[in-house]
Amino acid sequence: MKFAACSRLRANRPMRPNRQRGVALITAVLVVAIAAIIATSMMQRQNFDTQRTANIIHRDQAIAYALGAEHWAGVELSKDAEMNDYDHLQEIWAYDLPPLPIDGGYIDGKLEDLQGRFNLNSVLDPLQAERFMRLCQAIGVEPDFIPALQDWIDGDTEPRDGGAEDESYTLLDPPYRAANRFLADTSELLLVNGVSLQDYNILASFISALPGNSDINVNTASPQLLQSLTHDVTPGDVERIIGLRNDQPYRNIDAFVEDKTFAGKEISEEYLTVGSQYFLLTANVMLGDAPLTLQSVLYRAPTGKITVMQRRFGPTRDGILTQTNNN
Repeated sequence: MKFAACSRLRANRPMRPNRQRGVALITAVLVVAIAAIIATSMMQRQNFDTQRTANIIHRDQAIAYALGAEHWAGVELSKDAEMNDYDHLQEIWAYDLPPLPIDGGYIDGKLEDLQGRFNLNSVLDPLQAERFMRLCQAIGVEPDFIPALQDWIDGDTEPRDGGAEDESYTLLDPPYRAANRFLADTSELLLVNGVSLQDYNILASFISALPGNSDINVNTASPQLLQSLTHDVTPGDVERIIGLRNDQPYRNIDAFVEDKTFAGKEISEEYLTVGSQYFLLTANVMLGDAPLTLQSVLYRAPTGKITVMQRRFGPTRDGILTQTNNN
């Protein structure tokens, strides 16, 4: 009985002050630790939100600067149209825009004549197809895919010799069908049967995808494209042509085909020109830590009016093309 009573007395004895202080201290430490974790998390979230907001602001500012460069390009091309009706590489628009300082970064850019490249949508024309075949050979790309490219563009579903229509593409994984329309962008060439990524990377700087069968500007064409204009033009001939056009650009196509470089050689003036309507603007903006590139395809009407046909935004020059309806 005495033992049981003693046990009950110990059980009912109040907690010693030292033990109370220990429990209170542990509780306080836990509360402080939890508060510190919450505060740290809130600070990290706040820093993240602040950085994200800054990135959004920088991107919006970068887009505004890039569109400003696009407007500048349009103004320069319109002014150029008022000065003469031929285009060449010694004009103001053809010089690269050097890096210009802006608040928090810089912007640079350049304009290129897309009619100084071969228009893939011209390949249905026999003469243009021959030129494209010679261009491919000049830059080290096998031209075997050209019939498949022609099938990709033409409106029928009957494959030509060496070509490819739906039956070739529906067997792929994933399957797809031939477009049977003009290419909207040069990257579409990667979908054509027989074109590898390596082939495309070699061709990329020599080709364009313009509406219909556009002319080649002999004042801005690359040496390889000039050599492809006829089958018996030599690299020496091309070097001479480039030297001549640098000194005095061709003002009409008759002056070009009648040049003594082509004496005794067959060259057609068909689909050749000295004036251009399609240009590519590339504007690079660095603002903060995020680079942005805008590529715009600009169409210049005979009146000098500029229309933005396509825009490509991205952190690099491999962004995604989006159509615009700007007039």
